[in-house]
Amino acid sequence: MARSTRRDVILDCVIDLLASRGIQGVTHRAVDEVARLPPGSTSYYFSKKTALLIAASDHLANLLGKDCDEVQMGFAQRAARDGIEEAIGYVGSELVKYADVARHLFLARIELTMASSRDPDLSGVGARLTLAARRPIEFFLTLISGGRPDVPIETCAGLIDGITLMHVTGQGRMPTLAQITAVFAAVR
Repeated sequence: MARSTRRDVILDCVIDLLASRGIQGVTHRAVDEVARLPPGSTSYYFSKKTALLIAASDHLANLLGKDCDEVQMGFAQRAARDGIEEAIGYVGSELVKYADVARHLFLARIELTMASSRDPDLSGVGARLTLAARRPIEFFLTLISGGRPDVPIETCAGLIDGITLMHVTGQGRMPTLAQITAVFAAVR
């Protein structure tokens, strides 16, 4: 296994462990076991748990960014082919689906955000992950609003993010297309 490939496997397993076992469940040994790597493999790449968590947060932010780019491309294609209303509907549908498909990413984000609020060595991790998660929402809200300065983009993005976070933690219903499009309609 190549070095970068093994590193990515380790970081993917950290994200899965954060989602399934929480921050306390992330140990070098647990990552090695879940990744089916020889004992000590994770320690070779990341000697301290803090370094492992920071690398996992960077990896998670990159995954969220990649997903954002895919939705933006889909939006542009649909807008050109079918018009802006269809493209907006597509984005709403994708955000709703993402709440289930990427549930583990949301849960890992919550764990890392909570840890960063308590551990000075992880300072900034939560803010970076929130920015990465809200970037696609803010992009579309800004686009839909025409960039008007009077539109509360951050508030609307927070509403969508909050609805989704409540769902993935079992505190709320699955977000609906109607909820998402209501927020979109409020900024138009």
